[in-house]
Amino acid sequence: MFTWYICREIIKPFALITAILMALLIAGEMSETIGRVVSGQYSDWAILAIIGFQLPILLPELLPAAYFLAALTTLNRLSEDSERTVLHAIGVSDTGIMTKVLAFTALPAMILMLAFTHLITPMAERGLSDYLFSQQNRPLTDIVSPGEFFSLNQRDATLYARSSNPAQESLLNLFVAQVDGDRISVNTAPSARIQVEQQRQYLTLFSGRQTVFSLDPDETERVNYQSYALFIPTDEADSRSSPREAYGSGVLWENGSQTNRSEVIERTLTAGMILVLGIWAISLTRVKPRKAKVGAIALGIILYIVFTFTQQTLQTAVEKGQLPLLASPWWLLLVLAVLGIVVIRRPG
Repeated sequence: MFTWYICREIIKPFALITAILMALLIAGEMSETIGRVVSGQYSDWAILAIIGFQLPILLPELLPAAYFLAALTTLNRLSEDSERTVLHAIGVSDTGIMTKVLAFTALPAMILMLAFTHLITPMAERGLSDYLFSQQNRPLTDIVSPGEFFSLNQRDATLYARSSNPAQESLLNLFVAQVDGDRISVNTAPSARIQVEQQRQYLTLFSGRQTVFSLDPDETERVNYQSYALFIPTDEADSRSSPREAYGSGVLWENGSQTNRSEVIERTLTAGMILVLGIWAISLTRVKPRKAKVGAIALGIILYIVFTFTQQTLQTAVEKGQLPLLASPWWLLLVLAVLGIVVIRRPG
């Protein structure tokens, strides 16, 4: 009964805090996406798809903090309401509480975290990268709105089409104005169609006319043509994630470089943080009945900030080769876990 009670009291705020933090992070990530959907560069359903990819990417960043805060507030409430005093009176020590908390809440959360960091999150990174690439390089017929001007920024060109036929990936009654130095070329055609050759996208205008204007009127040129292919450069600036983020841990470890192996170690240690934070949630809340809980929570937040900052600093130094791989902050987690257990087992 006690095991179910304490698990329930920790899991409920854990889920709530995770959901709130996830909503805040998603909202921050979606601002640029919403702008691209409104401008027509992304499809109408892109927001839902990107959120679906972002959830498993952002979740590992939230789980340790959410779990620590949930365990800290729950265990501190037990101390403040004298429930831990009652548990001690019936023979349930802080060590016994720690065993229950770690076995039934921290350990499952850590296993979940390991699954995300080593497998699910890299898959989501690859999926998001491919999806953004496809959205950023959609056919113009899916992006251009008939009757509206469309800017081809990478070609310093502006396109206008009176109508379109998305089924045939074609634009009808269009012109393209392009600036090249002191010359302006204007292409007009009754139809144009998207063609892809060797993964390169072209807008081919048929039975059209090109007029090249110059500052010198004598250099103005007019040419009629049967077809004219305008290359549309692909937009890869924001479409590919870091290779280390998009590859599974097995692939990174087999690569053999210190940078890649430090990434695998970091993924593992990030999950291991949950066990250490669970221990410290118990040790920090060993307070006398009726003592204000703000102190324990504030101290816990400070500890979390210092701990994560130190861990990330050490891991960055290892990643850059400034420290050997063995200096990865696994020892920091071990030291903190031992110190937390010592505090818990110390006579009250």
